[in-house]
Amino acid sequence: MLISASSWKRIEEMTESNVQTLSKTEVSTPSFSDEEIYKLAREHGTPLYIIDEATLRNKVRELEESFAACRGPARVAYSIKANFNPSLVRILISEGILFDLSTLGELFFYQRSGGLSENVIYTSVTEEAIEFEEVLNSGVSRIVLGSYNGFVNLVSALRKLNKRATVMIRINPEVGVKAEVRASYRHGKFGVPLNTNAADSSTTLVRNTLAAPELDLEGFHFHLGSQIEDHNCFSTAIEKLEVFIFKMKREFPDFTVSTIDIGGGTPVFYGSPVPTANEIGTFVANRLNEMAEKIGSDFTVIVESGRYISAESCILLSKVVNTKSQGEHKTVIVDTGYHLLLDAALLRQMYPQKVVGASSAPNGNKVHLAGKLCDTYDVFPISPSSDLTGAEVGKYVTFRNTGAYSIVFNMPFHSQTKPPIILRTMEGKHITIREAQSLDRLFEEEGGYLTSPSSFKRSDGRVSA
Repeated sequence: MLISASSWKRIEEMTESNVQTLSKTEVSTPSFSDEEIYKLAREHGTPLYIIDEATLRNKVRELEESFAACRGPARVAYSIKANFNPSLVRILISEGILFDLSTLGELFFYQRSGGLSENVIYTSVTEEAIEFEEVLNSGVSRIVLGSYNGFVNLVSALRKLNKRATVMIRINPEVGVKAEVRASYRHGKFGVPLNTNAADSSTTLVRNTLAAPELDLEGFHFHLGSQIEDHNCFSTAIEKLEVFIFKMKREFPDFTVSTIDIGGGTPVFYGSPVPTANEIGTFVANRLNEMAEKIGSDFTVIVESGRYISAESCILLSKVVNTKSQGEHKTVIVDTGYHLLLDAALLRQMYPQKVVGASSAPNGNKVHLAGKLCDTYDVFPISPSSDLTGAEVGKYVTFRNTGAYSIVFNMPFHSQTKPPIILRTMEGKHITIREAQSLDRLFEEEGGYLTSPSSFKRSDGRVSA
């Protein structure tokens, strides 16, 4: 059964004291007992997503504490694109954080989940006038601008609606980034460059924003990438931004900055060493403090995160349905596939896997883990921290850290349906927060009931049986 709004209210009341006393130093990766996993598998079948509420809340606290060294306020924003399940969004709303939204669909999910417009940072890629009108009419007034057309369209929407907006300019610092996914590079898709006077440049957008009576410029936004391995790229980006701010101060003596949004990139451990949130946060905070001292004013720092907050909260439970042995090599086939973990195929993402209740004695085989799809790419990379010992037919295999960019990528390839999602609450209760999709529902969604078989005729004019 899906959780209702009234049930959520009761859960929030019951867990309020638990949340306040949740240890800020405990390991945040969720632990699920073998008995718990067997019980959920019996009740819901596999594949099955399981999300842990305590981990979600702990990851927010970890990120907040990582930037505690900032001179000014530091706030966390959740990038909802990583996982927009309404129950997960409601949990994070109750944490009082900001939300990074990029589409009208995300805005719909956020507001229907009870989110307040005042906590939204809206960062569109398309930046269409009609889009801005809907955003503004919803009560959102904090907008990130990333193009000259975006500026023109936002001003047009504001004048039409007789409203005002607070904006940040999304810059492209064009720095080298060692990351799983790079978002900052020359001629990149996101933001505008710092060192030109073209229409699509930071200089032009600042000048036009300051001249527009409908706009209040609060600062700058940049995003360098996902899974950042070398945090020195932040230092380079901040240095370039600092030079640009001084340039604007020379042109506009009263020019001030009240907010710097550094985007995301805090990496998640998938089995290979990565910097910790505290290492990145302390490093970046110190560099931002130096900039604040040089420009003569403190500012609010916003750190955005989708993956870091949501990834470790979730496991995907699957079942071994077949095996093949070829000498020392063994192929293990599970009842899931890249239709549920698309990053495994797109980015060769290594989700740490473990066999539930397996013997610790290795069998000497080199194990290859494959999915159920009839596709060459449906083979899962093995994480250095994976343990596939004892992977035999009937055993369960967990994929860890699947809470970000997996559920949102679920797709019906091979006519596959979406599995259920279970939430483990702070009290250890298990609640269904997304029901399993049936084949009949998938057939309906694909238009199966819009026409009847008799609506179509063969090329020779006869009606097929």
